[in-house]
Amino acid sequence: MADDENTVVITGTGKVGTSELDTETKANATSEASTITMPTTSRVRNPPPIGKKTFDTLPTELKQSIISNIWRPTDLRNVCLVDKELHEVAVQFLYKSVALDLGSANDTKLAAFLSSRNIGLRWMRVLRLYLANVEDTCNQEVQATFATRMILEMIPRDILEEFSWCPWKNFSADNLILLYKTQRKMTWLEVMQLDRPFATELKADFIKQHNLFDHARRLAVYPETRETLEHSRIFIENTAEKLEELILHPHFDIGGSHSPSPNRIAPRELNDSATGHGLLTGMLFAHMLPFDTCKPFECLTRLRLHCINMRYCATTWCKFVDFQKMEHLRVYQCPAAETLFGELSRAQNLPRKLRVLEVQHQDNEENEALLALDGLLCLVSGVEDLLIDMQCVKALPGAAGIARHGKTLELLSIHGSNDPLGSISRTSPSEHAELVYDTESLDKICKAAKSLKQLSCAWPERSIFKAPTSDWTAFETAVSTLHDVVTLHISSWPTNKSPVHLPRIQYETLLQGYATQLFHSFASHTIDTALTGPPANGAVSTDTGLPRSRLRLIAFGISDSVYERADSQNQKIYLRSLCIDAEGLKRFHATPIGWCLRQFVEPRSEVLETTLSRHVTMPVRDGEHSSRWGDDDDA
Repeated sequence: MADDENTVVITGTGKVGTSELDTETKANATSEASTITMPTTSRVRNPPPIGKKTFDTLPTELKQSIISNIWRPTDLRNVCLVDKELHEVAVQFLYKSVALDLGSANDTKLAAFLSSRNIGLRWMRVLRLYLANVEDTCNQEVQATFATRMILEMIPRDILEEFSWCPWKNFSADNLILLYKTQRKMTWLEVMQLDRPFATELKADFIKQHNLFDHARRLAVYPETRETLEHSRIFIENTAEKLEELILHPHFDIGGSHSPSPNRIAPRELNDSATGHGLLTGMLFAHMLPFDTCKPFECLTRLRLHCINMRYCATTWCKFVDFQKMEHLRVYQCPAAETLFGELSRAQNLPRKLRVLEVQHQDNEENEALLALDGLLCLVSGVEDLLIDMQCVKALPGAAGIARHGKTLELLSIHGSNDPLGSISRTSPSEHAELVYDTESLDKICKAAKSLKQLSCAWPERSIFKAPTSDWTAFETAVSTLHDVVTLHISSWPTNKSPVHLPRIQYETLLQGYATQLFHSFASHTIDTALTGPPANGAVSTDTGLPRSRLRLIAFGISDSVYERADSQNQKIYLRSLCIDAEGLKRFHATPIGWCLRQFVEPRSEVLETTLSRHVTMPVRDGEHSSRWGDDDDA
């Protein structure tokens, strides 16, 4: 576990973010760590002094509570290697969520992972499978299908709560049947495109025999063809009474290419029209027809919609979904979303306990969606996470609507541009740049949202060479008043307007200096108790009693990485660390950190996981690439 400044870190050699672990933790470790072997019995401990409590004397429940605060898999692995007792405790958290890359040479290591001696398998609750990123993809899907079959055959029965096939590729129907037969306590179900029709096999006797929907509370639906629409309808119908979360993401425009062209569905047939229901509402929710007299989902509190035309179906959705109970609402690239926002602004549909609102939308020329969203923000209350990403807009959402939620707001991500393409390069004209709040609006938001922990927005323009502009300084002053901010994401890059762009490595060095200055600036406004000792020139006194700065991460740029387990080359993240200068004083230092690693160092950085609809390339010389953080720099 690391403290607030990462001064105490348990190191490990395991790959971060993967659960490529061992039998009894790599079957008595590896040859490189042969000196650290798994003991067969608990190590002999000297009894503690009478009346003195030590970690060894704590009850198992307290040890579990302490170890549960360790986030990094390599740290948990090291705890497993301490002794047998801690191994049995830490392995529960190490194997709780497992992510595997399949279809590569590393598949040979699955034998150790799936060994019957691996006591961690019975604690596995979440299993996510990915296709490995390899150069030669010949027969990769076949190899991954075989590896998936082997995994499902050998893991203990009825332990999984969630299973996800993450690549947008056809999944094996035979493997899916095996999953439903062996894992009957899953609370999360997915409907995805399969390699053959499957709906006919989901008969009533199969569902009843395997108790397929008894524990299901969350459902993700990704229809691509008519077969998957029918498959989705069966799942929605059988989970309707207990369903708490629904994700609906039709993918016909892209996914239809996997099937013969006669199976493709035109948008006018898929979406509702002024005269009738389309296939999405009429087929997926057929069991609820007629909608005028149907009973809404009783337990549904979380809804995520992707690419659904809401022009004629917003009213229909309000009939079979009780939006007054909605707590999490996410709307991504849904045409005519302003119709849905308008319906939600009505008294009979207004959410009463909305905690998370996420909107990603391309607006029309009149900015109707932006106006409708501003109205909705002024009506609802108690929002904790607010994420808005708008395209083709002339202004950002009003500061008054955001400030209304200041007492509860913990995560805020506001982005917008008038660029219809969603991609801004460094050569784009200034009128297509990302929109920035004026200093008065940002100051109003910062004064209202005192409990904000994560902030993401664009900042005013400043040069990488010159002193900050007055607007940049005003932003810095306003944000530094947020004492609880942990993660700060600045989506815009400092400009590099030299006749010849700097090489990437030089630009990143200057950017790291700016990040260090920001950490110092925040500390000067909120005194940090980490700076100990008598104050010297440039040091800060700690006896004023002012609240300390909690800022730990600063990120520049927008990630363009689609593969969620790979670092982006278009975003730089810096972790606040401490260094000792020549005078022996502790100073702040911005340490580069990878996107994958930061989630284990600082979990309160979910705002960096948001996929924005645009990206701004780093203003550096073309052809210059830096190595990933932690790699050797050969430049």
